[in-house]
Amino acid sequence: MTKELEARIEELMADNRRLSAELEAAKRMGSRALASYQQRALQMEIIRQQNEDLDRLAGDLARAKRVEEERAREVLEAARLKSEFLANFSHEIRTPLNGIIGYCDLVVREEGSRLTPHGRRDLNVIKANAKTLMSLINDILDLSKIEAGRVDVIKERVDVEALFSECASTVREMLKGKEVTLTINIAENARYAFTDALKLRQITLNLLSNAVKFTNTGEIVLEATADAENLFVSVEDTGTGIPPDQLPFIFDKFRQVDGTSTRRVGGTGLGLAIVRELARVLGGTAQVTSIMGRGSRFFVTIASPADKARIRAPEPERNHPEVEAAHKGAKVLVVDDDPLVQQLLRGQLEQEGFEVVMAPDGITALRLIRDHRPATVILDVHLPRLDGWGVLTEAKSDPALAEIPIIILSVEEQRAKGFSLGACEYLVKPVEPEQLVSVVRRAMTPGTSGEVLIVDDDKATRELVARHLHKIGFSTTEASNGEEALLRARLTSPALIILDLIMPTMDGIEVLRRLRADGSIVPVVVLTGKDLDTTDMQILREGLARVVSKGGQAIDLVVGEAKRLAVQQRVIQSGRIPRVLYVEDSAQNRDIVRRYLQDMFDVIEAEDGEHGLHRAGKDSPDIILMDLSLPRVDGWETTRRIKADPKLERIPIIALTAHARQEDQERARSAGCIDYLTKPVERETLVTTILRHLKGETANV
Repeated sequence: MTKELEARIEELMADNRRLSAELEAAKRMGSRALASYQQRALQMEIIRQQNEDLDRLAGDLARAKRVEEERAREVLEAARLKSEFLANFSHEIRTPLNGIIGYCDLVVREEGSRLTPHGRRDLNVIKANAKTLMSLINDILDLSKIEAGRVDVIKERVDVEALFSECASTVREMLKGKEVTLTINIAENARYAFTDALKLRQITLNLLSNAVKFTNTGEIVLEATADAENLFVSVEDTGTGIPPDQLPFIFDKFRQVDGTSTRRVGGTGLGLAIVRELARVLGGTAQVTSIMGRGSRFFVTIASPADKARIRAPEPERNHPEVEAAHKGAKVLVVDDDPLVQQLLRGQLEQEGFEVVMAPDGITALRLIRDHRPATVILDVHLPRLDGWGVLTEAKSDPALAEIPIIILSVEEQRAKGFSLGACEYLVKPVEPEQLVSVVRRAMTPGTSGEVLIVDDDKATRELVARHLHKIGFSTTEASNGEEALLRARLTSPALIILDLIMPTMDGIEVLRRLRADGSIVPVVVLTGKDLDTTDMQILREGLARVVSKGGQAIDLVVGEAKRLAVQQRVIQSGRIPRVLYVEDSAQNRDIVRRYLQDMFDVIEAEDGEHGLHRAGKDSPDIILMDLSLPRVDGWETTRRIKADPKLERIPIIALTAHARQEDQERARSAGCIDYLTKPVERETLVTTILRHLKGETANV
């Protein structure tokens, strides 16, 4: 019994130990489960917090993204507004500057003899300051285009020697008054480069101009060398030098060596920044070294493959060689007995490319006119053997010589007599060289006929362009906006259109597009201050329009384009400009009308009715202007006699008279006048009327 009890106790104790072990194991497992649960709970809390952080971060990122997108839109809008501002700024600033420069030229040319030396100097100062402002505007626009990536690079074979010489000629004007020598050294392998000529010219000019500003004595050296891949251009001067602390920033925009209010050298700090940016655009770099008090050396590297630089480019097509060659080598006969005047005129004319022949008296002059058939004659009045009036009368009465233009150059004011005898112009000594050369050219190349339509919303620009075109013989009409321009173009079919781009209601590009859509082939010159982008240029090229930027040379370029058109028309036409006979007994009225028409028409004159009949039969004019109150035979009877002659009846006759009554008009029309103009008559009205009645016989006059 006892053994069974002990065995049972032992069994129970074993079970107890086993249960204790299991309980301990269960406790350990519970502890581990609790620990695991707590860890998972902690992880879940951490994850929850991380999720909250991520949500918060996502919100922050979304807000930041919206802010950045808004900022990007603002940047784009700012860039657009900047571009528009610069375009409008360019237009609005260039337009008045164009007027300032143009009117300075006009005053000097038209009022030169009345200006005092101080007045002429003041005008030159105004013009120089206007050009400085123009240069500043151009620098700002250039830098803006470069930064916007809107710079087109046109690489071609460039004559570096010719380009450097041109830049040096410009800079030497700035060196006047300074004891500075400008030297050019070009290595043999650098005579030609393959790069963008305009940008290389701008880099060179900016570097030279910068050197001139800071060099008062010594030397400026412009050098060019090359290797197989690059062109190296350097400009070294003996100027003031650049402080070491300024060297790292010298190519920064608006950075100047001395930018304080007390600085001695002007400038905006854009020139060198443009040099660096243009060098970068051309695949190169810009660097500088300098020693204070000893000078500076700027060194520009430009990508220029030597193999392409060596390939000779085809000769550039010359734009209408007849324009360039029209006066080069043309023969001018100068008739004057004063050796000093002979020498002066010869120097002035030969400098412009004319071949000059001299005659000391009237008899010799007539012989030389017959032998040489000069392009024009400059004739003094007081001459030995035969005076100028005799030479003029004899030359104009000879059909073989009558077409040669003769310019009277005299100390006496006798224009009425000179014009009545057939002179094309009358100058009073002393005469400005520019005026003399201009008159000679105009005499040798009579102005073309054909109306020019000037389209610009700026009245001063229209007036300025019109005045210059009138001087070379064009009649003009004007339009202040695009819609008016289209209407006038359809009504009058102009020979040339001068077109601005920025205008109210309809811009110039749309005007050009509609003109071409209507089938118009009229030549168009775009004269604008707008900064054109690639799209604009493409549209203009497709519209066959030539672009001229408003500036100091803009009007000259427009006039040159008009002259080119004039030469083209003369080549196409018969070669003889229309001849107008003006029958008028008043010398003053003849003088006015002659000067109205002389650059467009061959004007011949008659002092009374009988003289008018004689000249109509002798000279076969294309049209006749007839005064009605004439001595000996009045205008009504003269008209009837002309219309009764089978050889003359085809000639249209326009009454040009002070009679304004209706019965006078009816009487003139019954006598044979095709139109009736009442004095005083404006030049545009007179020219337009003549052109309208000549249209059937002389197209595009």
